[in-house]
Amino acid sequence: MQKSKSLSLVLFVQRTLLSLAFAFLACGETLHLKAFVQNAIDLGLPYAYPLCIGILILTFIASIMLFIGFKTRLATIANIIATLFSGFFFFAGDFNRVNIVGVLLALALLFGFLILGGGQFSLDNYLQNLKENTSDRIPFR
Repeated sequence: MQKSKSLSLVLFVQRTLLSLAFAFLACGETLHLKAFVQNAIDLGLPYAYPLCIGILILTFIASIMLFIGFKTRLATIANIIATLFSGFFFFAGDFNRVNIVGVLLALALLFGFLILGGGQFSLDNYLQNLKENTSDRIPFR
């Protein structure tokens, strides 16, 4: 399926903005790590501290992968997991409608990347084109 340039441009802009939002979320969770862990402990989560640190690292690495368009679908799945975790544990202390809307909007955008991939302006597309162009060559000939 050949994607149009305008769709790829929209995917690029959405991917860039969403990955920056996730990086911002990871920074906010890091700055408020004590509250993040305490909310997870208050809700009865075992091993809350290492799990929260793992979610922070997952969010940050997945946002970088999404930003450059590398393994976009894998990064999307990681961001979906991090979004659900952050939505329920990071905002547990002050759970309100704004947080619910933010989580739902992030999930809606992420499911688009899960279905469509990174688009034409991504590292995935570049590597796929590179693989297709070099697979026809016979080495050492």
